[in-house]
Amino acid sequence: MNSYYGELCTKLYETDKSIAAGKELEFYLSFVDRTNSDFRVLEPMCGNGRMLIPFMQNGVHIEGFDISEDMLQACREKARRLNLQPLIHHQTIEEFDSPRPYDLIMIPFGSFSLLPNELVDRSLVNMRAALKPDGKLLLTIILKRDHIDEMLEWTETARQDVNDECIVTYKKVHYDAEQSLLVTQLKYQLVREGNVEKTEIMDFPLRLYDLAEFESILKQNGFQHVQMHDVKDGYGEGTRFQVFECSITSR
Repeated sequence: MNSYYGELCTKLYETDKSIAAGKELEFYLSFVDRTNSDFRVLEPMCGNGRMLIPFMQNGVHIEGFDISEDMLQACREKARRLNLQPLIHHQTIEEFDSPRPYDLIMIPFGSFSLLPNELVDRSLVNMRAALKPDGKLLLTIILKRDHIDEMLEWTETARQDVNDECIVTYKKVHYDAEQSLLVTQLKYQLVREGNVEKTEIMDFPLRLYDLAEFESILKQNGFQHVQMHDVKDGYGEGTRFQVFECSITSR
């Protein structure tokens, strides 16, 4: 069956993307005003709580939402083991509306690139509306690259033992250069004693951007001030990622 961040995908995600740490976490926490007890943070597309939970552990008032119930459940279970009660709910970013504005909204780890073109403007307008006048939006995107290796047939890419189970991952990859869309199909199979007991298939389209292209999109949707941050070693030594810092008013 087709799913989006279903049970098997979520189990694998938890094995290596469970909790944000290091320079990535330090970067996002640096935007929290610790002197303001009313400082409120929102994480759309929060998934399994890899960023939300360490924010809670640092005493930050944060809320989140996601479209995957399996990911949200993973977040709740992880939080419960840490004696935390996350404020999270099932919600799409393009339909989000909040009567209470936030000081900081963050969408880390390239999640915004999961949105198709037709939802980008509406989602950015919603984020702008949810910010306080002096609030900030932080988000990352997946950048275009010089070369992409396509996989036109199902190819086994990983086998992972998770809680006495084996999950086998297969992948297909196609790049639509005209739409700048990297489409990955992922097939997860739960195998016990050589028998496939469950299969999940997930379409994973990513919209790839140029930095200048996305900055223009942000400004077209009302973010007057856009600043770029380059975070070296953000996901570990030898890695880096770029973060857009966006605000409504120009400074």
